[in-house]
Amino acid sequence: MMKTDLNHWPLVVNVAKGAMTSEENAAFLADWAAWLDRGDPFVTLRVFTDSESLRRPDGGGREAKAWLQSNSARIKTLVKGMATVVPADQLDKVSRMDAEKLFGVPAKCFDTVEGAIAWISSVMPEEFSVAKWDMIHADVLSLMKGN
Repeated sequence: MMKTDLNHWPLVVNVAKGAMTSEENAAFLADWAAWLDRGDPFVTLRVFTDSESLRRPDGGGREAKAWLQSNSARIKTLVKGMATVVPADQLDKVSRMDAEKLFGVPAKCFDTVEGAIAWISSVMPEEFSVAKWDMIHADVLSLMKGN
């Protein structure tokens, strides 16, 4: 299951728990297209709460690759940073995937939400106040508990 919070735009927060279905994968790519269609720069905070949430459904990898290839120019123009939080035991494996190279945007993996938020605040420091980051942190933790 993937939950998305756009309440802090230009920050997009995604929290995933469990394996994604083909339908959820297609909906997630459609969501990405909609964010890019806005034409406004944004950053993403992707939180994968368990190792299952890191898995794509059968065929999902090919679908995502094709989508990425057709949207790579828009991603490089509009996505200012991508922070990914994974379980600590998955950090080395996910970090080796090199999201920065794959997406062509600043990207980094973390094993804590706090670390990811600190990095995002350095990528887009003018966008959010300290108080706003505290609210974002609380909202992310709430999404994680609600999953």
